[in-house]
Amino acid sequence: MSTPLPHSLSELALAPVLIELERNLARLRASEDLELLLALDLNDQELFYHGPAQRAGRLEKFATREVDLHGWSVRPTPDLYGLAVEHGEYSVSLMFGQRLVAYVLEGPAPVE
Repeated sequence: MSTPLPHSLSELALAPVLIELERNLARLRASEDLELLLALDLNDQELFYHGPAQRAGRLEKFATREVDLHGWSVRPTPDLYGLAVEHGEYSVSLMFGQRLVAYVLEGPAPVE
């Protein structure tokens, strides 16, 4: 099987798009206060998000904020464990990681 080569500028831009999305997800993973970072960057509040699908969408908004997607679309994966980055017949998944999956499935961690 041969290696697929990019056929458009959008396909050529996949690596930079993935790098930027991963950088944004890494900021979330490393944050001491996940809820505060999300609220400040997105100018919203947790009370707007009532279930796992909505919280996964919130992470998508954060990850794609200020990223030039070059025609790629981003949406939560069906299992809500990451983001699907898609264009044409190509799809790549970026995983949220354990902490972000816990946020998606259970909501914000209780304040201690």
